[in-house]
Amino acid sequence: MADNKLYLLDTQHGTATSVYDFSPFAVAGAPIWPQLFRINRSGTRLFITLNYARNAGKVVQFDISRPEYPKVLSVVDLGPGSGPHYLSLTKDAKRLVVSDYFLVEDLTPGGIVKAEGDHKVHVIKVEPDRITLDPRFDLDFNRDISTGPARPHGVIFLLGGSDEN
Repeated sequence: MADNKLYLLDTQHGTATSVYDFSPFAVAGAPIWPQLFRINRSGTRLFITLNYARNAGKVVQFDISRPEYPKVLSVVDLGPGSGPHYLSLTKDAKRLVVSDYFLVEDLTPGGIVKAEGDHKVHVIKVEPDRITLDPRFDLDFNRDISTGPARPHGVIFLLGGSDEN
């Protein structure tokens, strides 16, 4: 939904109830785009990327042990020019990996979507009630790819697996 709210879906009754409004995360002059999310295996933590149309980007950690009343536990600001989109938890749920690029349809033929990012991959340390950016990980696809700038989008773990099937 495009109203900057988090909804709890009841698939048995076909209902969607607004349970959180992202307005406290508003940035002047930019829309808030809650993007993709991940839930830990125990179903108690929810991680959502917030994309501000390349003006800024954040990752929010929620306690969803009471899904009707999600509680913000921690927020990581990815900085100016960021555009977080895809995120994945490691199998042990101690790291959250975020690709910082949504979409820019500027290849032939040209498109209309212009939601760029800073082309970085961020690693976030996950604790039960806190997330923090891991300063030891610094992968910038504008700087580190020998063939020139590239755009990271998805994440796959080859060693150790992930929460995804």
